[in-house]
Amino acid sequence: MKSVTPSDEASYEVGQELTYSFLVTNTGNTTLTDVTVEEGAFTGSGTLGAITPASVATLAPGASTTFTATYTLTQADIDRGTTSNTATATGVPPTGPPIESPPSTVEIPSIPAPGLSLVKSVDRPSVSTVGQTITYSFLVTNTGNTTLTGVTVKEGAFTGSGQLGPITPASVATLAPGASTTFTATYVVTRADLQSGSLSNTATATGVPPTGPPIESPPSTAKVPAVPPFSGLATTGSEPLWAALLAAAFLLVLGGALKVRSGSRFSRS
Repeated sequence: MKSVTPSDEASYEVGQELTYSFLVTNTGNTTLTDVTVEEGAFTGSGTLGAITPASVATLAPGASTTFTATYTLTQADIDRGTTSNTATATGVPPTGPPIESPPSTVEIPSIPAPGLSLVKSVDRPSVSTVGQTITYSFLVTNTGNTTLTGVTVKEGAFTGSGQLGPITPASVATLAPGASTTFTATYVVTRADLQSGSLSNTATATGVPPTGPPIESPPSTAKVPAVPPFSGLATTGSEPLWAALLAAAFLLVLGGALKVRSGSRFSRS
């Protein structure tokens, strides 16, 4: 009879060491010699450890002995959902050929728990000029216990009046549990954006687990304040506000100087 410890399927995770136990019992009426256990079908993606002991010299009628072997779970095992292991026992009776037990199989189920998160950010604390380029970043993390494939980011609500650039990369082929990847997209600020007071952008991430439908992250939103052009002195797309103010002040000073000179000529005549 074959068994495995720990037996709690909820605790199975990558890197966990399992111990297979093979309880061999002599169910006949003759003593068996050179009793061994031989592995059969095994679906694990890793390497099963050596069976110990290698053999038992003698096993009396009605007596039992236990063999063991260890195995470390891999990510492929968790993704697959189950790991199956079959073995048989062999012994040599006093006369006749060796005899073999019926096969015994242990199946280790793993509970898939796919998960995905998205954190969106922007590279500027605020925007204040028409034509400014801002870059949105989408940090996507696999928060589950299974590998995800075809990971993408999908835009949701966006308050910008212009067109958001394409998200790059278009997709990520695989994302292992605990791993993260970053997508980006750019946007050019418009005058309508500045007048609106802020830019808000929401997105979600999607990935495909080994089994079951695609999963989607909770939405994440990035907001950036927009400073509108100065009232009455609206500048062109790339002209800073201080330049317009400086030009206005220069015109005022120049006008005052011309008025003084004109008054001086009048008094001499």
